[in-house]
Amino acid sequence: MAWWGIDDLRGYMKDAVLPELKYGGDAPALPPSGHKSHRNTLSTRFRKERHLTSIQCLDDTFDNLVNNWITANVPDTSLGLSLRDQDERTGEILTVPSARKFRISSTLPAPVTEFNRLWAWIDHFPLRTVQRILHILYPQTKDWGFVSETQQHYDDQIFKEFYFTRTECSSTAEIASNSVLVACQPPWVLSSEDMWQFTELQSLPAGNTRLRGKERLWCKLWDLCVRKQCFYFIVTSYQQWTFGVFSDGWTNAYISPPFDARSRQPTVMHAILYWLTSALDIDDGYSPPSLPEPVEYLMGQFDIPSSDTCGLDTIQESLSSWAGLSDDVSPSARADACAPLGVSEKEDDESPTSEPYIKPRDPAEIRQMVERWRATLPITRGDRRKGRRTDVQAPCNPLPKSDLDLLSPLSADLFKDAASTTASSDCTEVGNNKGHWLVSIKRK
Repeated sequence: MAWWGIDDLRGYMKDAVLPELKYGGDAPALPPSGHKSHRNTLSTRFRKERHLTSIQCLDDTFDNLVNNWITANVPDTSLGLSLRDQDERTGEILTVPSARKFRISSTLPAPVTEFNRLWAWIDHFPLRTVQRILHILYPQTKDWGFVSETQQHYDDQIFKEFYFTRTECSSTAEIASNSVLVACQPPWVLSSEDMWQFTELQSLPAGNTRLRGKERLWCKLWDLCVRKQCFYFIVTSYQQWTFGVFSDGWTNAYISPPFDARSRQPTVMHAILYWLTSALDIDDGYSPPSLPEPVEYLMGQFDIPSSDTCGLDTIQESLSSWAGLSDDVSPSARADACAPLGVSEKEDDESPTSEPYIKPRDPAEIRQMVERWRATLPITRGDRRKGRRTDVQAPCNPLPKSDLDLLSPLSADLFKDAASTTASSDCTEVGNNKGHWLVSIKRK
């Protein structure tokens, strides 16, 4: 007896792993296993406005969060005779094959020979199927779906993006903050080793230095998410997937370990569904901890470039045979031409400043003054993110022993290994020391 996917949606998703990617004869060569590609020539360059000081990997915590959410929210019984795997009105359908008992009809897209064909595989299998499952489970989300970015940019040949957003109207701040960016690079550019090094980076460099491939990718994501005002993002090469979110002030990020396309417990399908519902604030999805951040970033009072002005012709592709197993930059990778001259930054630093602030000596007076100031603040972007709050804020200094039990298990796990800040972007600073902890704005 053949089953529809909706007859046991949890069972269907358990065995719904992505089909193996088929390459055509003209497809670019993939890097050897364990090697970087040296082809990630994104046009992003250093900008002082990108103040991403801490990137935390969620490690195995993410797997547990996804598995627990799926068990609690995806049914293993029939959803009724009125539903089918395919929505005849919209054409949405389950396309990812599963166990034999499920009647899933799907044809493979054309073999991948170039980036656009890879894009079709990502759209046809995981995104299309998860969108159908989301609409089955939560009919109130039927106005939401995946749309591709059609605006051309310098990196079209190695970087494309989808947005999960409200398709009827995606211009309001509230809708934007619930949207999700899906960024894609082909596997001959973003290899498995590149993806691992991307997720293991702990901060962006604070100085005007030449950016490495993993840093350019983080910069690209930061720029896009800030411009679109969407906090949640997904990065994929189809072969590998990772899931991340920025804090309300854009200075902290949280990222999952890479998922293989054939992974199980959880599968890629599980993780995508969990991340979309987290962005929509449905059924206890993941929300990043509330941390102290600079006021100007919480309030959006910083300059965001409209687009990168450095073309691909200014970054030459690496022609070396270097193995790429370390974090050292390949000697033949010439990215120096993309670094800014620093003149405009010097002019900004010399701009007139306000009168110096004199700090009161009485701590109680300081607290009262800050509370009066906070009461006058307008609604921030963080306030628009409904339901995204944590009951306990983590101060910059270590908590007293009596307060340790106030932290959630996830927050305690994320910040148990506090590292001191160094000049390397692979060393993190926990939270953000750019400002007093009283300046932290708690989500309403």
